[in-house]
Amino acid sequence: MNTQLLFESTLAILPECVLILAGLLILICAPVLKKRWAGSLFLLAVSATLFSFVLNFSRFSGESSAFSGALVIDSFSAYFNSLFLMAAFVTILFSKDHLEKRSQWLEEFYTLVLFCTSGMMILASSVELMTLFVGFEIMSIAVYILSGFRVRSANSTESGIKYLILGGFSSAVLLFGIALLYGATGSTFIEEILRNPANLSMYVCGATFVAIGVIFKIGAVPLHQWVPDIYDGAPITVTGYMSVAVKAAAFLLVLRIFVDSAMVFENYMTMAVQIVAVLTMVIGNIAAIYQKNVKKMLAYSSIAHAGFALVGVAAVLSDASVGSGNVLYYLFAYTFMNLGAFGILAYASREGDDCDTFEKISGLWRRKPAAAFALGIFMFSLAGIPPTIGFFGKYRVFLAAVEVNMTPLALIGIITSVISAYYYLKVLVCAFMRDDSYGASDSKLLSGTVIAVLATATVFFGIFPLLSWDLAAQASNVFLTTIPF
Repeated sequence: MNTQLLFESTLAILPECVLILAGLLILICAPVLKKRWAGSLFLLAVSATLFSFVLNFSRFSGESSAFSGALVIDSFSAYFNSLFLMAAFVTILFSKDHLEKRSQWLEEFYTLVLFCTSGMMILASSVELMTLFVGFEIMSIAVYILSGFRVRSANSTESGIKYLILGGFSSAVLLFGIALLYGATGSTFIEEILRNPANLSMYVCGATFVAIGVIFKIGAVPLHQWVPDIYDGAPITVTGYMSVAVKAAAFLLVLRIFVDSAMVFENYMTMAVQIVAVLTMVIGNIAAIYQKNVKKMLAYSSIAHAGFALVGVAAVLSDASVGSGNVLYYLFAYTFMNLGAFGILAYASREGDDCDTFEKISGLWRRKPAAAFALGIFMFSLAGIPPTIGFFGKYRVFLAAVEVNMTPLALIGIITSVISAYYYLKVLVCAFMRDDSYGASDSKLLSGTVIAVLATATVFFGIFPLLSWDLAAQASNVFLTTIPF
């Protein structure tokens, strides 16, 4: 690649470069500036995220490629990048209040979030498997550190070590699958792999290993056991970020790789996804009922929501004309309501004592009425109750299943969604109908403002869903035109 092409390719990934450069600058300046200028580094992290978001938004109006076609910049990748950047922005804002007195490495936290988000954005644009794996590992390594960020907490340290071991194993499985796909086709470009499965048996084995690595990141059954322990041990703000951004990145891989592969595997892949979706919805929702820890309950809820999104994936695999916009919109809806739910836990926590059990959430209405009201909005949305964005998100994925004659799958999704209302309402019973057994926490103006915005957006997009649906449909249409079959 000559110098001019390298320069043009670098300009094409300018939003990613902004995050990386800002992360490096924070990493270099943090030891020098000490705590006196910590606020400036926080503003740098926030500004870099916002600037990257603005630059990324311009990608919706065009399409280009970079680095000899290894990266494709289009509406599909831009849509996912928007989700990643929103999650990063909200996480940084929540962490300013929640971790400021809990960790002496808050600036390094911002750096890790920026690096992780840049890896996700590279992953979103990758159409070449080795480039995809690089983005995947940038994301994964940063998340391993973030999950164990509170080194003085035994649970957080255990969470980081567990995720490192299990995540490293899943990355190895994914890489082995990529090697097999290369051996079967002689290429690492996704389009060429799909057009030339010369050795079908090796191709099937490679795709299976890749699927295992992706299912692990989604947290779908049967590779879901790590989710409750990791989510429970990680800092609350990290748990919210992982449950939204990492899950969205994993679904990006599913759409980018396996929707295209459906023509090769005919009906086998569609059936496999349906089975995984059913197991994930049933096991995730039933397990959540028995949890006494709110973070673990939300962790199992996250598993169940992965199952709901897989309903939409199964519909797309069965008939690509249905469009992946249903899955994209569901992930968009999930971003607001789940970040808000974890944000409430961080907002209501006291220094050195997280508000993460049902006992501690009891009486929230008496000590923080506005936060309790917002919590009600997020719980209703997660349960799929109108007029919230969660209702329309579930409606879209279940409707897609019905349109491709998967009515039983949609019915199971509706039934399990009704079951989920039990444990979501249980949270509200504790918050509104029980005595305060936890006590007041410090006032956190920044976190409170973010929660108010998330709650407002959850209701607004629930009442006017078509305002955000059009963007998901546009991204889906661009994605469908790239399928080589």
